[in-house]
Amino acid sequence: MKPNRFLAFLCAAVSLAVLSGCASDSTVDPSLDAKGAPLRQQEITAGNFRLAIFSRIVDTNQPVTVYVDGGMRDFAPSGPSGADATPDGIMTLRLAEADPSDNVVYIAHPCQFNAQDAFCAEKPLPNARYAELYYTAMNRALNFALAKVQHTHLNLVGYSGGGAIAAIMAARRQDVESLRTIAGNLDPNGNGRLHGSAPKDDFIDPIKIAPKLALLPQEHYVSADDTFVPAELTDNFVKAIGLSYCVKVTSVPDATHKTGWEEMWKAKADQIPACGSFASN
Repeated sequence: MKPNRFLAFLCAAVSLAVLSGCASDSTVDPSLDAKGAPLRQQEITAGNFRLAIFSRIVDTNQPVTVYVDGGMRDFAPSGPSGADATPDGIMTLRLAEADPSDNVVYIAHPCQFNAQDAFCAEKPLPNARYAELYYTAMNRALNFALAKVQHTHLNLVGYSGGGAIAAIMAARRQDVESLRTIAGNLDPNGNGRLHGSAPKDDFIDPIKIAPKLALLPQEHYVSADDTFVPAELTDNFVKAIGLSYCVKVTSVPDATHKTGWEEMWKAKADQIPACGSFASN
């Protein structure tokens, strides 16, 4: 069998499994990563996309902190088809790399790092980024990254548009123990009205699934100086959750949408939310 046919056959076979992904890096060591080791990069096929994932798994019996990226260069709400979705500075990946946890996984948004992917070149990526198609690919990529974890317990972290995807994961998956967002776009409709680029009709609206998260420990970091995802959009999401003693909103001074978060995260990365005495409404 020719090598390219063999690879295609292998990917097809694996895609039939629960993980629905195929690693393009056949040299990855399947053993556990070393404590404190850098995150290891892989590229997998998930649904219609090739996605980049970075991970470090040291103890398969411990929870996994999962960082979910939102994509979009310059975080523009609109742009040409096939635009490079790699965000300037790769903020979410830097936050993940700074996390001291033993088990860390970073999930890129479809078309990040792979702007030449044929599917990405054909689709109006910017206002379709919360569509079911994109969510499904990222969720499959996460399942692939967790293949060697015995009992998954996830602490989700979403930055910018990744906050919306992380919230949807939290509402749909059964293994999520907490949710944190950083400058999270938790109201894409409101953000679209603000910037004149509403999501497409088939997008998944975090506002509609918000009531399912009332009992999930969560903390949302916002800034009064963030003009791209203003804090009131997070307030809309929190109001949609309803009365809850598990939701906390923390305002971070001197941060904009793209700056000021890394320094804050050095002190906050290992602080997992818990339900407390505060009420969201």
